[in-house]
Formats: sequence, structure tokens, C-alpha cells
Amino acid sequence: MRLPHATALFFLSVLSGTALATEPAWRTQPLPPEIATLNRTAESAATAATAARIYAQSLRLFSSNGPALYGLGRALLDQGRASDALVILRRMNSQFPDDPVVLEALASAITRLPSLRRENLAEGMAFAEQALRLQPDAPNAWHVLSVLRHLNGYYVLAFEAAQEAVALDEQNPTDPETTTLYQEQEIACNDALLVFSPLD
Repeated sequence: MRLPHATALFFLSVLSGTALATEPAWRTQPLPPEIATLNRTAESAATAATAARIYAQSLRLFSSNGPALYGLGRALLDQGRASDALVILRRMNSQFPDDPVVLEALASAITRLPSLRRENLAEGMAFAEQALRLQPDAPNAWHVLSVLRHLNGYYVLAFEAAQEAVALDEQNPTDPETTTLYQEQEIACNDALLVFSPLD
């Protein structure tokens, strides 16, 4: 089962047409001009490493800087540093609780941990499920939940979540790569059901 690229997985709910009807509080929080400038510079950085360095500088100057926390999490994931990204996202979740975008990001980061344990999968599923209670029409949250369930061996539930992601994406497609990603996950879950089903 192929996991999606960090950026596609991590930010889809914000960048797609299925994003929250209102901007998350951390995206609209007032920031000092120099902090906002640093964040914009990081967002357009040529490499994830450069972005991470600039976001970290922004956070040192303004610790409750939601866009920098989110951006640093993304940059760390793009560098393959899922464990470090998770630390940042936990910090963000403590500052901006009950935000489905942040919860989905936490679940997404967990899918990319190098050594997943059952407790990681359980935590990731809890984050994804909480995100969906707050925003049930987010296809990427359904996709992430499907990935986590699949990794945990919950093939029927994984297939159901994958079907939800595909159905929601059909209503409001984002881009061909993401649509393919959702469809591949649905196929992977269906294949697992065929292999592991106790029925003849």
C-alpha cells in the first residue's frame, strides 16, 4: 500500500475545495508584521530544510504562531522527519484544540512514523475520528482513517472509510493525483478483504 506524499496527505483539507467553510483560528490570528513576513518567506522557500529553518526562527520570535507551527510540521514531514513533526503538531494541538485540520494533520503524521506500534495506530485513528466528528465531509480525513485502519488489520472498516473518501472526492474533485490516491487505497482495502476474508 503506497502512502501519499507528505504535502498531499498533510495539507489537502486546507488547500482543497472541501476545506473548512471558515478559516481555522490559527490561520487568521493577528501576527506582528515581521512574523507574517517570515511565514510568507518560509512558505515560498525552495527547500523543506530552508522552510523549516525559517519557520523555527518565526516560532522563536512568536511562540503561539499557528501558521509557523503548521508549516514547520509540513516541512519536517517533507524531510521524512515524522517523529519531529509529531512533536510540533502535538504542541499545536495544545494551543489550538478541537481543530479538525490539526487533528487530521496529527493522524497523517502518525501514518508516516518509521516504526508504527499498535498504540500509534490507535492514537492516529482517534485523531482522525475526532476530526471527522468535527468535519465529516473531509475526504482526506476519511482517507487517512482508512490507511490507519488498514495498517491495523481492520480491513472492513478500512474499506468503508476508503469508499467514503472516494465518494466525497467524486462530489468535489481536487486533482487527478489525489483522486488516484483515494482510488488506490480503496483497491488496496478491497484486495485485503479478498485475501483475509474468513468467508469462502
